[in-house]
Amino acid sequence: MVTELISGAIYSSITLLTPLLLVGLAELLVERSGILNLNVEGSMLMGAFTAFMVAYYTQDLGIATLSAALAGIIMCMLFSILTVSLSLDQMVTGLAMNILTIGVTSYLYRASFGWYVSPIPPHIKETIKPIEIPVLSEMPFIGDILFKHMPHTYLAVIFAFTAWWVLFKTDWGLRIRAIGEDPQVADYLGINVNSTRYILLLIEGAVVGIAGSLLSIAYYNMFLDNMTQGRGYIAIALVILARWNPLLLLAGSFLFSLIDAIQLRILALGLTFFPSQLSLMLPYLVTIIILLVAGRKAKGPAALAKPFKKTR
Repeated sequence: MVTELISGAIYSSITLLTPLLLVGLAELLVERSGILNLNVEGSMLMGAFTAFMVAYYTQDLGIATLSAALAGIIMCMLFSILTVSLSLDQMVTGLAMNILTIGVTSYLYRASFGWYVSPIPPHIKETIKPIEIPVLSEMPFIGDILFKHMPHTYLAVIFAFTAWWVLFKTDWGLRIRAIGEDPQVADYLGINVNSTRYILLLIEGAVVGIAGSLLSIAYYNMFLDNMTQGRGYIAIALVILARWNPLLLLAGSFLFSLIDAIQLRILALGLTFFPSQLSLMLPYLVTIIILLVAGRKAKGPAALAKPFKKTR
């Protein structure tokens, strides 16, 4: 019984960390170049909405996933134009776009299905299913926990190691970090600051859009208003806690997801001595506490969230 509870909690944690890790890694690379994109929350939501709508009308999860990636790219392209090209305040722009996205997705959802979509909201028949890795999935205990997940989960883990390698072992990673520390000096050295930032933001858009699609066509079979529930902001907080290191972010995402999985089990068990409201708050509360304790000493890129204007 105890073994089943532990294995179930670990399996759920790995499943839940997937969108969080994808968003966090994409944001980490962008922040390393000096851009703070709070719009990841809105891009996730737009990806979730787009994926559900496309899946609902086409019944094709592959096309739905690609559509979510395109929606994320469009969102980040708009953010790029406003912040990179026009040098608008990154935090204000990101927050404004998030608020706008909540309103737009809510309006379009009701415009498509009617203004009264309860008590049974529209849903899709098929969702993205886990896959079993041959041989490895048959291993006792470990096989069920580690090798029976959605393809996105394996890709997210690979992405974490790839992002670390790119940042710290390649010339392009060195350029990204140089831009994040001092874009003026990087520009003098011949690095195209704005072009690099645009590329990273477009990559982030695709990744975040796909991460959002998991909420509506993998974990659930429907779209709900503001269903991201602050996951984009949590991913940004985890980037800070990880000190802008992809491998530490992988560990931090697992920790948050483990707490999230535990709170879900507390709710499922119906423990009366543990208030359900406190249980729902638990993952976010722990994140804030850790951020207060460990985040104060975290030193991010020197040029983070500062506008850059080419001087020559």
